[in-house]
Amino acid sequence: MRSTSRTRLRLAAAVLCAAATLAGPRRDPAALAGAPGRRIQPAQAARTPNDPFYPEQASFGAAGTGQVLVTSRKPARETVTIAPDVVLDLPQAWAITTGSRDVRVAVLDDGFFYRHEDIAPNVWQNPGETGTDDQGRDRRTNGVDDDRNGFADDVVGWDFVFEDPDPDHYVYDGKDRTRIQPYWHSISALGIIGAKGNNGIGIAGINWTVSLMLLKIGAQGVGTGEVDRDRPDRAARALRYAADNGARVVNWSGFVSDTSPDALARLRAAIAYARDRGVLVVVGAGNDFKNLDDDAQCAYPQCFDEPNLLRVAQLARDGALYRYEVQGHQRGSNYGARRVELAATGEHFTTDLWHAISIYETSNGTSSAGPVVAGVAALALSARPDLTAADLKRVLMESGTPAPSLAGRTASGRAVNALRAVQTALALPR
Repeated sequence: MRSTSRTRLRLAAAVLCAAATLAGPRRDPAALAGAPGRRIQPAQAARTPNDPFYPEQASFGAAGTGQVLVTSRKPARETVTIAPDVVLDLPQAWAITTGSRDVRVAVLDDGFFYRHEDIAPNVWQNPGETGTDDQGRDRRTNGVDDDRNGFADDVVGWDFVFEDPDPDHYVYDGKDRTRIQPYWHSISALGIIGAKGNNGIGIAGINWTVSLMLLKIGAQGVGTGEVDRDRPDRAARALRYAADNGARVVNWSGFVSDTSPDALARLRAAIAYARDRGVLVVVGAGNDFKNLDDDAQCAYPQCFDEPNLLRVAQLARDGALYRYEVQGHQRGSNYGARRVELAATGEHFTTDLWHAISIYETSNGTSSAGPVVAGVAALALSARPDLTAADLKRVLMESGTPAPSLAGRTASGRAVNALRAVQTALALPR
């Protein structure tokens, strides 16, 4: 396990914290479309965290146009416009709840830089593997499966690639140790879901307080033409671990390259296992600008039909379904009126790393849109921990903001909204 220097970033934060916030009119969240007669709490006064880079988190605030940083390393600014369709209303949601350590969100990814200064405080600590054992040894490192869950010393999660308790961010391209480098993919998701908020450091996550369970399943990319045939089973085992160890939400911004029937059957069974234990599995829809309703264009787990699966498309900051062109080819967010339920903006100023140093930069893709929905799900659970996975999925879909660009592209036609999700969760009968 590796430590991180915080000095450079704190100095940068002190210099750059004067960024301009986005301004714009607040929308009335009192009426929830699609749910007539449901009582919604009145709008709350906004609550703003003291994190120095929070002003750069334009996607978390109000609609409008303003100047924000692109990275904490080089103080360059860009002009961004946030459309009402994609506004999360987080400052108003935070007036109701800022999260809970009791809510566990499992993140399946390729490895984790979990010593990041703004993530470490919210990393899950397995209570069965902390403290001292009967012999006075530290349970974190005694090599014993103290909580008898089948994994020794799994303090923060598990590395299902190399079968050890340190889900670090090294090794890419499957399990090939000759192709080793720090892997960055998960770092933005962790910050979006749960960078420690109101701590005077870095940014604020959607949940200022949460428990991030780290489950390393290895990189989805292997060598050209290769198929990682172990990845479906690693993911399946991770899903079962999450369900068995108290996770309520899973975030998985990835896919499997082995789509053989047997491999997919085992993966589907693991999602069903999580369903039976009340776990909502949130996945990014993918970035190929494909219609996932077309079986010929399917990716997995995105094209499974398990009821606890929630697929997330990406909206651009202007409210359009995210797309761009590369050498004449259309790329962007996948979509599907049947197989993609919800959307969120995917451009966020969030946690990152540079040469193993904690930094902050803008992320992009459905790998950053999915964590928004997972983070809002956790925020809703902090207000209503008794919600079932089915309740939670319905809350997220029904409380979202209607977005014209999603008509016929997603099942709900909506973009997630944190304030309405929390209000709707609280309004459900107990």
